Amino acid sequence: MNEFDLINEARPEVAPYDPGTRAMARDRLLRAGRSRWSWRRPYTFALAGGLAVAVGLVVVQAPPASTPPPEMKLLSAAEVLHRAARAAVDEIEPRDDQYILVKTLQTMDHSLMPYDKSREHYYRRFKDTVWLRAGERQRGQYADGVRKQTDIEPLAYAGEPIPKSAYKDMGTRIQPIVYCKDSKNDYPTIKNLPTDVEGMRAHLDAMWKPKAEKLTPFLAYLAARQLLWQTYLPAAQRSALYQALSAFPGITLDEGVQDAAGRKGVGVGFTSPDGVRWELIFDRDTYALLGDRQVVVDAKAARSPAGTLVSATAQLDISVTDSAPEVEVEERFKSGNWCTAP
Repeated sequence: MNEFDLINEARPEVAPYDPGTRAMARDRLLRAGRSRWSWRRPYTFALAGGLAVAVGLVVVQAPPASTPPPEMKLLSAAEVLHRAARAAVDEIEPRDDQYILVKTLQTMDHSLMPYDKSREHYYRRFKDTVWLRAGERQRGQYADGVRKQTDIEPLAYAGEPIPKSAYKDMGTRIQPIVYCKDSKNDYPTIKNLPTDVEGMRAHLDAMWKPKAEKLTPFLAYLAARQLLWQTYLPAAQRSALYQALSAFPGITLDEGVQDAAGRKGVGVGFTSPDGVRWELIFDRDTYALLGDRQVVVDAKAARSPAGTLVSATAQLDISVTDSAPEVEVEERFKSGNWCTAP
């Protein structure tokens, strides 16, 4: 019996601590011996602020001062998502007259699968900066934000030399963001999404209607990804989203992965029908969302070598600003029949 069992006996009206909370306490106890815990500012190289969490009294012999305590092995992908849900906090509170500024780094294979030796393969890399309107679009406003994309040095694919064509289209592009009328990914909409697990799952399902008859685990992941990247999902909705994802079958954990910025974390995700694993990457200590990646796990289904990185993203920073660059909105976007955002 531990101290929490004693509390439960003394105060039966208090709900007992769940297994996830107990597991989180063990992390804190094991990490207490470290001289200093490195804290990351949420959404600055680590999206979703962190808690190294824990409950449950465990007597552990302290290691020598010169030897850091061993890392605890994570129990499951669902556990990581539950911890990320508990760690979620609100980092920004934009006013309606402000913009949400989101900075990301992306890496992607120049060629689409299947792998073709006759093609020139390399990894294109670019920085994305988006300014998203925090309030509702007003009369006479046609853009919901602005996107600026800047190419940076490409990376070699599997040791192959980087072709000259990789540098041909490098530069900076800036364009308006015009949300499609049915996308519902604008901030005024997503900040009012359900904050309970069942409600969030129903929303993920609705995001695929009527395109898909059934919400599969992989489709749920894709819907979740739309709510997490190049926008801002408040903590209450983010927590519900992680918990909703944790309940789907087939979710697995991949330790020791990296985001597009090279930051190490743990990957939680699902495998697509074409043999590619899509995963969210969380910081190992804070459970902050760092980025995501897609990697081939079934060479036959993907028709590409197993282990091939398809793409990766790193969420670098999210903040609030009073203004955004001015860009011209073409007439076609004003008609309501064209859009630049999914």
